[in-house]
Amino acid sequence: MARYDVAIIGYGPAGITAAIYAARKNLNVILLGEHPGGEVVNSGEIENWPGDGQTDGLTLADKMMRHLERHTDHVVIKQTRVTAIEKTPAGEFLVTAEGENEPIESTTVIYTTGRHPRLLNVPGEAEFKNKGITYCATCDAPLFPDKEVAVIGGGNTGAEAVIMLQKIAKKIYLLHLGDALKADAVLVDNFKNDPKVQIIYQAKTARISGEGTVQHLSYTDAAGTEQSLAVQGVFVTIGAIPNTEPVKNLLPLDPFGAIPADRYGVTSLPGFFAAGDVTDIRDAQIVVAAGHGCSAALSAGDYLSRLKK
Repeated sequence: MARYDVAIIGYGPAGITAAIYAARKNLNVILLGEHPGGEVVNSGEIENWPGDGQTDGLTLADKMMRHLERHTDHVVIKQTRVTAIEKTPAGEFLVTAEGENEPIESTTVIYTTGRHPRLLNVPGEAEFKNKGITYCATCDAPLFPDKEVAVIGGGNTGAEAVIMLQKIAKKIYLLHLGDALKADAVLVDNFKNDPKVQIIYQAKTARISGEGTVQHLSYTDAAGTEQSLAVQGVFVTIGAIPNTEPVKNLLPLDPFGAIPADRYGVTSLPGFFAAGDVTDIRDAQIVVAAGHGCSAALSAGDYLSRLKK
């Protein structure tokens, strides 16, 4: 059975950063993940990564992976899906992954599988992803100056998206399935009287269309009639789902299915660290995930050093 100091689960910014830092500690590392670059590869233009005034998801993910490849003397990389993790009575972790004949044994785990956005599942969504459809207002709001956009979702994330867009977009339509916004009143107060913001209640998105990029969003109104909006951007803010299925029975999760972890990546389970969007961290940002991955790797290194004393 293969044995490692650190098993990193997840191939995105948090996992790659954790692997780089663990390698620099001369630890024996294995990184397991399905998608090289993680959700970053699904990002369009990126203008808030330090050192790159403007880049895109594929380019940034490629740069991260090439950086990691410089540490292959300490890091084994396997593109696979982890299906289960358990902790043995001896305190070691056993990681089960597709394509592996036997579990991988590791003294510590850094779990960085991220989360995936909840989809609308309507015609045009897949076609126009990153071509006008985005799932991150913090990341992409600046890409829509003087445009007409739609925000879908009436919770705090949707309200925050509207607030970000108020000084950027020309017109903002906020579509919500219910007859009252779920967002905190203190957030709604920022835009409820703004003439450039139109709130549309009992609106169910039907389809998104355009030629090359988003041009129209169709929705069904309270009367069941289909309506159409001429928009150049659609911000989907209906939630995200942490990828915690393999560890749901290993340690407690928060009510949203995320792993509670402190700023150092420490969880309630000794030897098990977590970083990035799969945790209950507040901000889902690439730079935050990378920093959290760094902290988790340093914490794992400290944990291992204490075991050896």
